[in-house]
Amino acid sequence: MSDTARSATRSDESDLAYLKRLAVAGRGEPAPFLLLMAVFGGVYGFAALAVMAALLIDGWPTEGAAPGPATRFLGGWIFVAAHLAFLAALLWTGWRTFGPNRVSLNRAASATWTAAFIGLVVVVAMIRLFTRNEPSTDAVYAAHLLGPMVLVLWGCAWWVTAIISERRWLLGVAVGSFAAALALAWVGNSVAILPIMGLSLVLLAFAPAVTLMRERRA
Repeated sequence: MSDTARSATRSDESDLAYLKRLAVAGRGEPAPFLLLMAVFGGVYGFAALAVMAALLIDGWPTEGAAPGPATRFLGGWIFVAAHLAFLAALLWTGWRTFGPNRVSLNRAASATWTAAFIGLVVVVAMIRLFTRNEPSTDAVYAAHLLGPMVLVLWGCAWWVTAIISERRWLLGVAVGSFAAALALAWVGNSVAILPIMGLSLVLLAFAPAVTLMRERRA
């Protein structure tokens, strides 16, 4: 076999290997645990908005005042129901992930969301290290940055997912996550956290997860 033929064969093999890698990388879900994401965003997001509505009904809380009846009722039972719904979704997700009919996740999505999760773990550890010698009254202020940082990581994961899955509408979810992070940092430790977190969970977790599941069934 001539050198030209060997070179052509190696080139063909390289092209086939590249196409195979693309096929493997593009197979499966564009984001992990869509049902769990939808349940988490839905139950906790609507729960936070319901508590916010109860606060408006009872009147805005003042320092030292007891919460009103609507706030006491919703603040207790609605989050118990949310915890139970999330636990059920978590068990179902575990079965679908490790059971016989497991749902596959494409390689690019695995890399994207794994990186976001690792970033979250590092952020939590970073906050603990940063505040290790601070009094609790001061450390709590650093802890308030966790929410905005989570939203930033969430937005980064959706941004990459939008590009690699060619779903440009997910760029809106990513930009919304970045905007919510700035809004959450702006309001700081105040009651305004409730509507921002509630809307973030509903619009940036529940809605995109449900949309992606509907696309899968279409």
